[in-house]
Parts: sequence; structure tokens; C-alpha cells
Amino acid sequence: MCHVEFFFYLRKVNIIVMNDSIGDIIKWIGKHKYLFVTLAFLAILILFDENNLIKHFHNQREIITLKSEISDLKEQHDELVKKIDELDKDVDVMEKVAREKYGMHLENEDIFIIED
Repeated sequence: MCHVEFFFYLRKVNIIVMNDSIGDIIKWIGKHKYLFVTLAFLAILILFDENNLIKHFHNQREIITLKSEISDLKEQHDELVKKIDELDKDVDVMEKVAREKYGMHLENEDIFIIED
């Protein structure tokens, strides 16, 4: 027996021994090969692609949290702008904040720091 005949003999034996359910699956795939290829392509896109659905949903969730963070920061910004406007209106309060918080002083002043 040559190698080619032996290969075909093994293939014939393998097909005979093969379970009927596996044979039915192979026949179904053979009949619906375009559907099978389409489903395989969609599975690759949905599960294994660089921009798969899992990453898409994760990115959407991150966008929602970042939008809420942006709105919180805008509120803080508005509050700080109001405080700045109040400080600009009252020079005495601005001087007090500059002296206490930032340690600023006038040119002709001497500062004495007393520690406990």
C-alpha cells in the first residue's frame, strides 16, 4: 500500500468510526457554511477584536464617571470664582488672606512670627 492509499483508508475508517452527532454537526456546517463563517466573524469582532464590546462598555462607563467628575469640578470652579469676586470687592479681606495664608507683607513692614 502506498502512502496515498493508506491516507484514504484511514480517512474512510475515521469517517465510519466518527460519532453520528459529530457527523451531523459537520453536515450542518457544510450546508450552512456562509452562516457559520458570518457567526465566526461576528464572534471574533465581539470577543477578540481590539475594540470589542467589553472594552466598549467599559469605556462608556468611564465616560459617564468622567462627565460627573467634570460637572463637580465646574461647580467647584463657580464657587471659587464667587470667592475671588468677593475678595476683589473687599480689599481688607484680600490683605488678610494674603498675610495669613501666604505670608505676604508690605515693603515697609517687619513680620514677627511667634511660635508656641
